[in-house]
Amino acid sequence: MLRPLGKPYEAIAMARLGRRIAIILGSAALIIVVSFGALLLLLRLSLYPSRIADFHPVDFPAKADAPFFYSIGDELKFSDSIDPLAPTLMRAPIRRFLVSPNSSKIALVTGDTLVVINRCGPIIRPVVPVDTEFRGYLPPPKNSKPIGQHYFRDAGFQWSKDSKSLYLIGDTYYASHGGQLFSEKGELWNYDVETGRMQLVLKPFPADKYFLSLDSGVYFSVVAKNGSFQLEYFDGKRVTDVGQASLQPLPDKEGSSQFAESPFMSFDEFDYSNFVLPAKGVHLVSDQQGKTQKLEIGARTYLTFRIGNGIEGSSFCSETRDSVFLPGGRYFLVNAEYCGNYNGLLLIDTLTGKYQRLPPQSRAYVTLNTESYPHYEITNGGIRPK
Repeated sequence: MLRPLGKPYEAIAMARLGRRIAIILGSAALIIVVSFGALLLLLRLSLYPSRIADFHPVDFPAKADAPFFYSIGDELKFSDSIDPLAPTLMRAPIRRFLVSPNSSKIALVTGDTLVVINRCGPIIRPVVPVDTEFRGYLPPPKNSKPIGQHYFRDAGFQWSKDSKSLYLIGDTYYASHGGQLFSEKGELWNYDVETGRMQLVLKPFPADKYFLSLDSGVYFSVVAKNGSFQLEYFDGKRVTDVGQASLQPLPDKEGSSQFAESPFMSFDEFDYSNFVLPAKGVHLVSDQQGKTQKLEIGARTYLTFRIGNGIEGSSFCSETRDSVFLPGGRYFLVNAEYCGNYNGLLLIDTLTGKYQRLPPQSRAYVTLNTESYPHYEITNGGIRPK
């Protein structure tokens, strides 16, 4: 007759079962760790940054033909070279900027304030608090519009040709959704830099793009009933419809082009990147396989970038945003942010082909308007460089 197993036998069986379970769990954990490590290795091999090929920067003296505004980090400076030891005019992050025609002032948005920096002094002049017409599209706390509140836009400001005043657009929030680029409550204001006086120029001003005439008149583009743009002119007393054909250049006796109306407008950083740099021969050219990209200025290649592979797909770390020629045109700053072997701007000597590193978070701000770059066309939508 078989006897039932006693408690010692049951304990031994349970212990053996526990060891088996531990071995199974340990094996499973090891498999998971090995698999995770293999996955990480696979990701590391498949995800890699774009790089500058044959990267050999060297130090050399580089002075532009004229001084210019630039920033290193949050420090705004003015010099003929990007020098960390140059005096600091202001310490604040810069969101938008526009250099005056005489290159001695810069209007910029820092935080929620439009200010004018004058290198000749007084250095800093706060103009007005500013906000965006695109409130409602932004994350909190700017994801709603304070209906009925008046504000000045943080974009669309323009210098007068004599650099003595700044034009800016006022508005009032009236719709809870959508932008207000062509606001029915828009206003055009003028700020006198020397006196700090604000003066209303025109109301209503349902425009986003505008430019100035020789006699202080204002041309601006509005949306017509059929949805197209219409160019209008304000002479200080009344508004009239005009056609862009009357403002096109007329050849003079020497064959060059002259504008009878002498329109004036300052171009922004997007105009510079999208229109001016290509017109000056700056191109990023990819090979047929799409594996490399060359920075070409004219017929000469200065840098070559190898493609990278990121989470969002293949890309190059080169771009024309924030890329700019320094005064005189010899030295060119190229944006090479987020390259695997460099992160920032590089300064290229276009004469010798040499290039050098710049201090981290460097950026240059130069003058660009219809006087310094007279290659543009006038349409019903305003002035556009070409």
